[in-house]
Amino acid sequence: MPAIERRLQILKILQAKKFTTTKYLEQQLFCSTSTLRRELIKLEKDGKIIRTHGEVQLASDSNIEFSYHTRKTEQSCSKEIISDIAATFLTNNLSIFLDSSTTAANLIPHLEKYTNLRIITNGLVSALTLCNMDNVSLYFAGGYINYNTQSSLGNFATTFLDNFHADLAIFSCRGLDRFGIYEANPEQALIKKKMIENSDTNILLADNTKFNTSHYFKLANYQHIDYIITNSVPSDSFLDSVGSQCEILW
Repeated sequence: MPAIERRLQILKILQAKKFTTTKYLEQQLFCSTSTLRRELIKLEKDGKIIRTHGEVQLASDSNIEFSYHTRKTEQSCSKEIISDIAATFLTNNLSIFLDSSTTAANLIPHLEKYTNLRIITNGLVSALTLCNMDNVSLYFAGGYINYNTQSSLGNFATTFLDNFHADLAIFSCRGLDRFGIYEANPEQALIKKKMIENSDTNILLADNTKFNTSHYFKLANYQHIDYIITNSVPSDSFLDSVGSQCEILW
């Protein structure tokens, strides 16, 4: 079967099932594991599917993770406002979990004002910046590098975080509503869950476009969050339902 026809078959299967396993695809396409992997890599690079360990799903606006460059240019003014507020939590001698989001990366210039900081991150771009800062001891959660998000994911990265306990976890999300906080990718959700679990104070960074949106993977409930930092006043209904569970700053 020609490669282009094989990829069309994969998309046809996913349009019907939305979610399947690599083993099922191998059986349906009568192809080897290595051949299927090549086709899935191509489809993922084209933004048509999302791969996790042994599983594949059709990409959509609600679950696709946009590239680091795309996310960096989105809502840049809002991210500056958010990072300025988040910087008020910084002091000397802190241990900080910092996720791979571009929103959290905006906080990095503020770190230069403080001494003896320990930063644990799964963000490749953030790590490359932080490794040049003399006031920071940097720990990178090594694992599988997702080329699209420029982040380290998977079991190696998640397990690595269990070696640390931080004063702060500073992270973003894909969406939030009055019922909880969401991610587009299950592996991103697991990384951030582990940061939350191993931190004294959890700070969620979310610009106004992320409010009142839900996605496939639940990241956290609000009882596990200490602060939500955003760039504008949330709706009254959100403040009423979530404001009693954690502090919301804007």
